[in-house]
Amino acid sequence: MKLIRQFIALLELSLSSLKDRLGSVLVTLIGTACVVGVLISMLSIGAGARAMIMHNARADRVWVLKHGSHGTGDSSLSREAVSTIADLPGVKKDIDGKAMAYGAVFVGVEGRKKIDNARTTFPLFGVGAQYPVVHPEFHLTAGRLFQPGLRELIAGKSRYEIFKNFEIGDHIRLRGNDWTVVGHFETGGFFDGSLLADAPTVMSVFGIATFNNATLMLQSAAAFDELEAAVKANPTLDVELRPEISFMREQSKNLSGVLDFVSYFVGTVMAAGATLGAVSSMYAIVDSRKREIATLRAIGFGAWPVILAMLTEAVLLVLPGAVLGVLAAWLLFNGNSVSPAGMSFRLTVTANLAAIGVVWALAMGLIGGLLPALRAAGLSVTSALRAN
Repeated sequence: MKLIRQFIALLELSLSSLKDRLGSVLVTLIGTACVVGVLISMLSIGAGARAMIMHNARADRVWVLKHGSHGTGDSSLSREAVSTIADLPGVKKDIDGKAMAYGAVFVGVEGRKKIDNARTTFPLFGVGAQYPVVHPEFHLTAGRLFQPGLRELIAGKSRYEIFKNFEIGDHIRLRGNDWTVVGHFETGGFFDGSLLADAPTVMSVFGIATFNNATLMLQSAAAFDELEAAVKANPTLDVELRPEISFMREQSKNLSGVLDFVSYFVGTVMAAGATLGAVSSMYAIVDSRKREIATLRAIGFGAWPVILAMLTEAVLLVLPGAVLGVLAAWLLFNGNSVSPAGMSFRLTVTANLAAIGVVWALAMGLIGGLLPALRAAGLSVTSALRAN
């Protein structure tokens, strides 16, 4: 009880003198706000990418890849394998009795942004006729679907809004071949940043012999085990099935992991600078209050109340900065569209990111206040009282 009373008394004494230390208080507050704001704004890139990739992922949709592949980039499926998989039990049929499955292939193509004419690479997907029924979230917003056998394509929302020459009727040259834009579409997710065309046409034009992957709709999520058993029972199929939700989560981790690493690296560098500033400020406070602290120690105040009071003061100084940083990141960045590495998505400032920012600030406060607090608690009463 005595420790608590001493702690409260010391904390009240410290906080009452904040007005006399307004300069150092503002430096700490603004520095913390900058660190937290930058960290959260950068982490919002990874959060936005994850949200974009995971949007529309379904438990009853499956991606088929070559066995042992890490993703669509190193996967290869023959036309025969795709046809065989489409006829297996567990695959859903449409109203005409056709399997809701298709093979897909992709190639990287280039376009130029409207805003600055910057060149960016993004995917052109060749898909089968069953694409719209396998992806019910797909809908045309203008124009029509591409026709098989023709060099026609449709552009996702992020392509025609951000990039040049993707209006309906435009002719665009992709890797030496002329294509005509015949439609616009939206899915609300991953495919919005791509172009879609007829798979056999893409394979013929670009000299590709095999699909990268197949995508299919299950009769229900529970039908996955039935389909997987049928695949394993067929020795001609060297493939593996990936439920879409887990597959998309894995893909999002690969992408956002890099983005988050860069974000934390930059945040750590900035936090180190701000923390050093906080340490310097807290040391200055200790030096200016040597006599006061020594007097309190002389009349019976213990070392622990001094340490706890200074650490609490440091935390209380950084908390408003953390709140300002979170608010600034949310107001300035949440919902903004970005297009890194050929993808397009919206930055997302989530409650989880806000919590990370606050914890980051608290860590800065505790680290910044620890050494000065230990120094204050260890002051020699005699030497401090003699200090000028």
